[in-house]
Amino acid sequence: MASVLEATAQAMATVVVDGVEVPLESLYGGAGPIAVRPIGTVVRPSASAGDHAANDVSEIRLWPGMATFMRGLEDETSLLVLWHFDRAQSVRSVFPRGWDGKEVGPFASRTPHRLTPIGVSEVRLLEVRGTTLVVRGLEAFDGTPVLDIKVAMSSLREGGKRGRQRAGAD
Repeated sequence: MASVLEATAQAMATVVVDGVEVPLESLYGGAGPIAVRPIGTVVRPSASAGDHAANDVSEIRLWPGMATFMRGLEDETSLLVLWHFDRAQSVRSVFPRGWDGKEVGPFASRTPHRLTPIGVSEVRLLEVRGTTLVVRGLEAFDGTPVLDIKVAMSSLREGGKRGRQRAGAD
């Protein structure tokens, strides 16, 4: 019985796009939601709304249970941080892109106003302190849930330079 109720609720669910309620079914077909749990949170108390300077330093505080998965992270120079646009409120299908003013849709932009509210930032890893990562260039607000961290290709191209430098210093 629960599956019939869930299917009915899913079929009736809507999202507001350009000010109009649109059934999720018409956008996603039969695809249902997926569950994702955050691995930590952003700490950036000095940043205000709209303040995303590329040189700003932030902390990513991972939950203590994430320590198990951090091996080798301190050797990397750049990371991709995936985070939840937890403050986004609406979806727009076309708008002027902030970077250059070109009329685009969400897939051709970095807007928080998207169907799947996931942000990604390439950051410089400055320091690892326990389960806290100190990074430069994170575009998320204080308190933003962090969904995942991946090594950036630029760090891999550098060949673990930080790790080699550290090993040579011993």
